[in-house]
Amino acid sequence: MHCHQPTKDYVARRTAEGKAKTEILRCLKRYIARETYPHLIALATTAASHPAPGRPRSPRAAETLDQ
Repeated sequence: MHCHQPTKDYVARRTAEGKAKTEILRCLKRYIARETYPHLIALATTAASHPAPGRPRSPRAAETLDQ
């Protein structure tokens, strides 16, 4: 919060609006969550569709490999 200029500007703007520091932090955390969630979902989807080499895709796939 002390190094990133856009964040400093945001905090200054919210402070001028009369927001408490805890409310400002809550808003910043929500912003971070909104920005990162789509990336996490995309990463999980990619990982699910491309399993690591040598590892079965599902327990059912493991059963077929054991036979």
